[in-house]
Amino acid sequence: MLFSTRIASMFFAIALIGLGIIHFLLGDFVAGRAPSWPEGIPGKMIWAYTSGVILIVAAIAIFSNQKTRLAVTCAGVMILFWAGGRNLVALLTSLDYGGLLTNTGKALTIGSGALLIASTFKGAIASKDAVIPRLVRGIPWQTASVLIGLFFLASGIQHFLFIDFVKTLVPRWIPGDVFWSYVAGVGLIAAGIALITGFQRKLAAFISSWMVFIWFLILHLPRGFGETGSFNEWIAIFESLAVSAILAIIYWKEKDSAP
Repeated sequence: MLFSTRIASMFFAIALIGLGIIHFLLGDFVAGRAPSWPEGIPGKMIWAYTSGVILIVAAIAIFSNQKTRLAVTCAGVMILFWAGGRNLVALLTSLDYGGLLTNTGKALTIGSGALLIASTFKGAIASKDAVIPRLVRGIPWQTASVLIGLFFLASGIQHFLFIDFVKTLVPRWIPGDVFWSYVAGVGLIAAGIALITGFQRKLAAFISSWMVFIWFLILHLPRGFGETGSFNEWIAIFESLAVSAILAIIYWKEKDSAP
């Protein structure tokens, strides 16, 4: 998936399709792990189906290269506001450094990543003074890099804080679950710092893209198809694929900007 931005974008599209289908199956908004639908307010199913359609349409636009910037930008804005924004408010209110912090990082990463991928496609999506073009230009690849870097940094620290849980994620056929959990934590922290500061960002994006893609193959896919298989595991499958694709885009952006 690192061979080109086009291939990485197609992997991201597959992730969007998967998340969109789960919207229909669960009847809920799952992209970016948004908080629960507000109680007492009707329209949950309508929003779940509508948002699922938006994600799938964005994926189709990536594959067909038609109206791609508009469709993918809409998907990214939706994830940023409905999942990222609401998670961020809840995080700042509760100061939860566990699951809520993770969900916030995922939402900001995937939402900004969608805008980053939208910016890689050519073609105007409206007049030059319109809101959407300004929004796409306002999320450069460096911004997406910082957001995913913050997510990685927090996740790496969580590996040390919640080692008893993290070690259960290591496949049983791999010995030394605690050791590999700490190694992954160090890797996430190092990658996060590089992605945030820009120091060795290209190398960090390259290594972490393949790192997450390997986790997609040996961790998330087996868990999705295995005894622990659940909608939560399948959401994680598509999230890991999306994050790996975003990192690949960052790698190519950094590579192309090098003197």
